[in-house]
Amino acid sequence: MKNALRYLIASAAGLILAFVIALSQGIFSKGETREVMRILSDAFFASGVLFAGVGLIVVASRGGLFDMLGYAAILFVNLFRRDVGKRKYKDFYEYRQAKREDGHKRSVAFLLLVGVGLIAVAAVFLVLYYNV
Repeated sequence: MKNALRYLIASAAGLILAFVIALSQGIFSKGETREVMRILSDAFFASGVLFAGVGLIVVASRGGLFDMLGYAAILFVNLFRRDVGKRKYKDFYEYRQAKREDGHKRSVAFLLLVGVGLIAVAAVFLVLYYNV
């Protein structure tokens, strides 16, 4: 149930975002069906790329892509401490081990799947755009 709620909330947010984008493009003022299909395709594609992109960034972050940047930020903050010898992590290896032990194990697959789903809806509207 908890997993389904994540998908439901992410899907609702994606649809709302697509609706807001479509409104900003003036979807209700367009008379041609072809133009409406273009706007819907653009709106769903932008929303889908946003969700899928955030999901990919979270996956990359959990994989350790940004660990060096985080460690550098900690070292920079430690430069301004009074007692420089009281560092939390001796070196990057200790920092990385602590991050792995403390790692969040929640899945972000719902972001990726909702993003891919929104992109698939955009593809359907794109096909309709070219066939109308």
